[in-house]
Amino acid sequence: MIPSRSVVRGTVKQANRVGLGFVRESAKLVLDFTELELAGGQTYPIQSRLISVDNARERVDRTGAIRGIRATASLSHRLGFRVASLTMSNPAGFVPLLVLQTCLFKFPNPEIEYGPGTDMQLQIDGFLSLGGALEAPDTGPELTSEELAELEALVAVAPYWSYTTRQQRGPMDIINLVFVGSRDALDRAFTAAGWTGSRPISAAAGLHVVRALAEYRAYPDAPMHTLLVDGAEPDTSWQKALNTLTKRHHLRIWKRPERWRGRPVWLSAATHDISVGVSLRLGFTHQIHSDIDHEREKVLNDLRMTGCVDAVAHVRRPEMLRFASRGDGKVLQTDGAVAAVVLNSCESPEQLAFAAPPGSGPGVAGRFVRRVNLSARNHFIRNNLPWQISEASLLALRTVRKWQRERLDRSALAAGNEQGSGNRRDAASRDGSVAK
Repeated sequence: MIPSRSVVRGTVKQANRVGLGFVRESAKLVLDFTELELAGGQTYPIQSRLISVDNARERVDRTGAIRGIRATASLSHRLGFRVASLTMSNPAGFVPLLVLQTCLFKFPNPEIEYGPGTDMQLQIDGFLSLGGALEAPDTGPELTSEELAELEALVAVAPYWSYTTRQQRGPMDIINLVFVGSRDALDRAFTAAGWTGSRPISAAAGLHVVRALAEYRAYPDAPMHTLLVDGAEPDTSWQKALNTLTKRHHLRIWKRPERWRGRPVWLSAATHDISVGVSLRLGFTHQIHSDIDHEREKVLNDLRMTGCVDAVAHVRRPEMLRFASRGDGKVLQTDGAVAAVVLNSCESPEQLAFAAPPGSGPGVAGRFVRRVNLSARNHFIRNNLPWQISEASLLALRTVRKWQRERLDRSALAAGNEQGSGNRRDAASRDGSVAK
């Protein structure tokens, strides 16, 4: 309802740093957004609450406050504590083990630092009266019926799934985007929208992944597992993250032999990584959000902001079920539509502001003091039997809840597929009656 290029203004209401770790072990940030200015210049007071910070390692609590990480909960700190425990029995190994651990893993920075381009989601509380100020969103020129029919024909022959490269291949990501335009236009559009590429899978990249996970930090050009469409590897891959590797928007793009009005056609499968797990077949792998339609619209919104999109058409595929299962058992939810995006030449895209935060933390001595203080605090609070029992119980509870969600997903898959099959049978029956 709120048109693009509107502005929301607010203030930093509270900002608590960790500093040297004497007072607190995690940071806190409270933002208060109080004014909405539409693209036409009209301003309105609002009451809002922050819901989430997209792809952030931090969490937002029920009051809308951003809660920073606890650095001593990281894998890098746990490994450092194990090193210290080992040296208790053999002090001679303290120095080499400490040097090895320090070189491999850094102590995470617990401060909250966001650069320009950080995506946030606000919830407006109460009634917001905008009168007649709202206008229809500008989605660009509409396609003619002939152009739309040609796009629908392209989507009709496009594959539904991308597949793994393993010997026992299984469907992984649903094709939910079609791009029309040159490779240069694609690259310029995603670059302007703040997306980055991915590096090839290698031993060095794998080590970098482990370090980023252990240190609670981002990996902007992290590698992606190779997926195939009609046996072909992706021609390009793009991703968008903030300050953590565990969450990211990402997609793979495959060039097709078909053309639309003489222009190249590309297929894409866009998904949102929301956590990291361990697979026996793939090693470290991301768990994706089940509703892939949100990711499809995320990509569209980002590209529209660059001015590189001429037209968009949502083409429905009637054979796609509302609930579909991947090869790894994950249930995906979709309305079955593919967004066909017609790009222009994108010669002068509008560059969205994306930059790393300045990083105004303490120096080397300050970081050392902070690490010692936070480690000592964590040792006295949590390295005891009652705390470890409660932590193990919480882990078991979360595991049970995860199993329950997976079981509900499988039930929804079966019910949704049965309902979809029934609807198609009813439609076929009606079509047969009309034909007779």
